[in-house]
Amino acid sequence: MPANTIFEANRQGRKAHFLQMHFPSTELVELASLAGMDGVDLDGEQGHFDLSEIEDICRVANAAGMSVTARVPVVDAVPIKQYLARGVQGIQGPGVETGAQAQVLSDSCLYAPAGKRSWGPGRGHNYDHTPTMEEKFGGNKGYITDANANIFIIAQLESQKSIDNLDDIVAVDGIHCVTFGQNDMAASLGVPGEPNHQKVKDAHAGIEQRARAAGKHLLADRMTTLRATVTLLDAMRKYMSDHRDDPVGQIG
Repeated sequence: MPANTIFEANRQGRKAHFLQMHFPSTELVELASLAGMDGVDLDGEQGHFDLSEIEDICRVANAAGMSVTARVPVVDAVPIKQYLARGVQGIQGPGVETGAQAQVLSDSCLYAPAGKRSWGPGRGHNYDHTPTMEEKFGGNKGYITDANANIFIIAQLESQKSIDNLDDIVAVDGIHCVTFGQNDMAASLGVPGEPNHQKVKDAHAGIEQRARAAGKHLLADRMTTLRATVTLLDAMRKYMSDHRDDPVGQIG
């Protein structure tokens, strides 16, 4: 797998740019590569991906020098280790509401001594092949150091409870940044369906201020995501707006 392209882009002084996918498509991964994007982001919470599809996406992305990140279905060690074993290099935990949940998120992503990630035989662990580990990393300890250095960990905050416990969440060392689920936050704050309500804007501003004060970035500081479904739909709608009434060609 390549070095995490988020970290590589940030070291160059720029944000990383990822295509966000809600359904499996290796063709979209190739198109993202041809467009010069840094990687693809999989929505495993609201989208539909099985593990073999995630692994195929990782293979195609990695072959093109891109990283794969994913929002997992739930903050739990089992799905997180399954995604990482396929080759995913960034994990977004949805609905993080407590410091304990943030710690589970971090621990599940990182090998000891930094965390509690379990060892396995998947492609994300170089198939647990000792000669490969020796050649590429100087052994298992070198692999652990490299893997931990290339995992990007995001806590998604989506409720009043997450605001109440924000100080505990951002105190977890392994968390690189936080992001904001504005629609779910709106529902939690009593204004469902109004993500642009002032209550939601104020909550976002408060989270940003407190996170930065604790030394944590917002996800938007480090990377952007271009949603594939919205991009395709916008392009098709514009095309139809421009060409719906194109006249039939005449002959003779």
